[in-house]
Amino acid sequence: MVLPYVAGGGSDQRARLTARYLARHLEREVTVENLTGAVKGHTAIASAVPDGATIGMITGEIGMMHWHEGVTELTPADYTPLAVPFVESAAVIVKADAPFRNLAEFLAHGRQGPIVGSGGPDFSVWKFALVGLLHAAGIPTSHVRYIETYSGEQGLQKVLEGQALVAPITMTDARGPLRAGQARALATMEDTRHAAFPEVPTVHEASGLSWSVAHWRGVVAPRGLSPDFTGQFIDALRKVAADPDFVREAAASSFTVRWRDGDAFAAYMAEDDARFGEIIRLLGTTAGSATGLY
Repeated sequence: MVLPYVAGGGSDQRARLTARYLARHLEREVTVENLTGAVKGHTAIASAVPDGATIGMITGEIGMMHWHEGVTELTPADYTPLAVPFVESAAVIVKADAPFRNLAEFLAHGRQGPIVGSGGPDFSVWKFALVGLLHAAGIPTSHVRYIETYSGEQGLQKVLEGQALVAPITMTDARGPLRAGQARALATMEDTRHAAFPEVPTVHEASGLSWSVAHWRGVVAPRGLSPDFTGQFIDALRKVAADPDFVREAAASSFTVRWRDGDAFAAYMAEDDARFGEIIRLLGTTAGSATGLY
């Protein structure tokens, strides 16, 4: 299982959990290989021989990167969709001693600018989530400065070190600093409150704004995988979804699990891709040429 993200990060944790239970139900070894760099890793999965030997865990960024000039031409159509277990949303996460009691005060600060965010490459889903929130609040996107990192957790570290103001990542991936009192979540960009952090309001509850961003991590194979292999993987992943040990471990890690598989996963990716394209065009933002973090 190729993973286009750094070892130890949120995607890595989810990939290793899924791989362990997939191995149980496939009755064959499944190892995780970190191939850090979103374009690099996603390309390696798409270009692998579709013989069942290589699968990957990709993310919603596959529906974002190709909308930016010079980054990649890969789209969700370059993969055989197997199943998506994890769907979670960004949150507005700041340092514990930040001078904002709530989201309204954070947005008021943003109207004065600048806001320094961090977490993932330039125009990762996390930057998109932050820029989109400010746009929905009528705040110029030019007020955003962004420090690129390989992962959301690295971006949160920039916040804790005082180099950035906000990490627009999931509360699940920030659960350690949140529970240790080092960071605070002002709002979640989800339609409902997070089960593990029920005290944190949604953006709509906190500000009246209708802005939500779901970020998924799903299992795919290269395009052209045979129906037999595709069926074997989907059947095994359905068994993972029903495995009480997997359910227990996912809940213990505060992961939000919302399974879709096969055609339902393909349709979800296509819808996500279209939404990202529409909003990115609306915002008039492009990433320009690819950087090393892609």
